[in-house]
Amino acid sequence: MRRMGTPGMLPLAIAAVLAVGALLSMAAMATYAMTRGDWGVGNWGMMGNGHMRGMMGGGTNTSNATASVGTKSEAVAMRDFAFTPGNLQVPVGATVTFTNYDAAPHTATAQDGSWDTGLLNKGESKAITFDKTGDFEYYCTVHPAMIARLTVR
Repeated sequence: MRRMGTPGMLPLAIAAVLAVGALLSMAAMATYAMTRGDWGVGNWGMMGNGHMRGMMGGGTNTSNATASVGTKSEAVAMRDFAFTPGNLQVPVGATVTFTNYDAAPHTATAQDGSWDTGLLNKGESKAITFDKTGDFEYYCTVHPAMIARLTVR
């Protein structure tokens, strides 16, 4: 008569081998995606590129660039962990619309605290009207290496 009972350690060993194989496959796919900078949500590469650029000190500081002279209605894009344009000049009374095109959230916050867009997720915008003259250095509170300049004349 054949003995009936627990099958022993074989099913447990098979499950362990399958789990380790699945983990190795996921790690290989993640490594491939990180080195290519392609997570399917934009440019999320490793240090110095994309998502990590602003967090690792490789962010773009365009505040010393020549100012783009704007009109009463201007737009600033938050894209690739930088503000574009990085140096904007607008007349008093101008409205500037800040739009986030990155998958990561951003803010545009005046260094002196006089204005702030609040946290903007991908596709969100905030319009701010500037009624007083001034030179405003601003940055992203989430990615402090993202800095730019707005001049109101």
